[in-house]
Amino acid sequence: MVLQEKALNILTNQALCNYCLGRQFSNLGTGTTNFHRGETIKTFLAMNFAASFSEDNIYKLQLLSRSGSEIAKNALRMKEIEPEHTQICFICEDHLKNIEQLVDIIIPEAKEYEFSSILVGTSLPENFLDREATIKKNFDTLQTEYLKQEFNRIIGKKLSKKLPTETNFQSPEMVIEVEPLSLTFNLKIRPLYIYGRYLKFLRTIPQTRWPCNRCRGKGCDECNNTGKRYAESVEEIIEVEAVKLTQGVKGTLHGAGREDIDALMLGTGRPFVLEIEAPRIRSINLEELEKSTNKSAEGKVEVKNYRLSSKKEVIHIKGKAKDSIKKYRALIEFEEPVAKDKIVILEKEFHDRIIKQRTPTRVSHRRADKIREKKVFSIQNKKISEREFEATITCDGGCYVKELISGDNKRTKPSVSEIVGINAICKKLDVIEIEEKPFVNENKN
Repeated sequence: MVLQEKALNILTNQALCNYCLGRQFSNLGTGTTNFHRGETIKTFLAMNFAASFSEDNIYKLQLLSRSGSEIAKNALRMKEIEPEHTQICFICEDHLKNIEQLVDIIIPEAKEYEFSSILVGTSLPENFLDREATIKKNFDTLQTEYLKQEFNRIIGKKLSKKLPTETNFQSPEMVIEVEPLSLTFNLKIRPLYIYGRYLKFLRTIPQTRWPCNRCRGKGCDECNNTGKRYAESVEEIIEVEAVKLTQGVKGTLHGAGREDIDALMLGTGRPFVLEIEAPRIRSINLEELEKSTNKSAEGKVEVKNYRLSSKKEVIHIKGKAKDSIKKYRALIEFEEPVAKDKIVILEKEFHDRIIKQRTPTRVSHRRADKIREKKVFSIQNKKISEREFEATITCDGGCYVKELISGDNKRTKPSVSEIVGINAICKKLDVIEIEEKPFVNENKN
């Protein structure tokens, strides 16, 4: 009786569709939908009132008629009473009835992408939510599911049947943002992440895209209207085949640190994750992608160890880059010839030595001016000439090796120049090994 009275009080106040009435009692009964719950409540009330055609019951049947109850309308017609016209639902304004039409609009565009999971999100004006809150407050309803949830659930269920796919609340491959009032939607495609290692064989290309300093990517005379300071980068070289194969929009390279433009990346290569934006194809052959990338990038870049990755791994490799241990090969040139005993002292002084580096002059315009502590594990030297040595330097990630050698006007202490007592510069620098912190890749897609 309490449910009957509460439902009737609500319908006396406002006309509600089956969806919105059923949702006011959504924690009563299982194994049904809000639509059928609302329809059942109206049917029960209509049958009850139709049993006796008193003036009061006729009034109540008219209330049900304006909320769309066909049983109430038919009962009134049987008594030759014209039922009231169905009114627009007070809460959803009948937009829940347009879900099938909205789904049919979504499907053709969604089918252009390969995906196995979705998540639907609905955008509604505040006044819709306010009206629902008013009903809940005024009639103390037993509601546990709200209007946005209703849209999300029904749309997701219908899409899952027609595509087919499934709803995934944690990491959907496609998010569908719908606006029921305008019957419009927006697809957000989860990126595809590919882990690998790259080697760089040229001293003239940066790791990632580098916009022109003058025009900031817009295009000007200085950059020949390319918008770029450098014609190509490791990122752009690697993305070509991946974007082509996945039919994505673009690729973004997330590296475990970065080498200077004029430094080579050799040895086992630098770990990276390539993020492909809005891929239309996800099930790709990574071995074939690796081969095609190396063929098109021959002489510039080489990639290896491709596997599927995740956003979590992007965060991991970027966050742990400075905690890794890196090995460099540097060609050091001194202003004067260096005695053998100085080199011996140099190697001894830089055995597990903590150094302090103030942000180098060459990058101070784009990085915070602060002092960083880094550890140099070893410096091993091979004599090339009286003034030149090839040094193998093992140190913490994030250590500025060029400044470790030169001292950068005493911004790095101690330095090779300071320990030897002769000014030195780094003529060439190669990264030859990067120790990678282990990562457990739980989400591979």
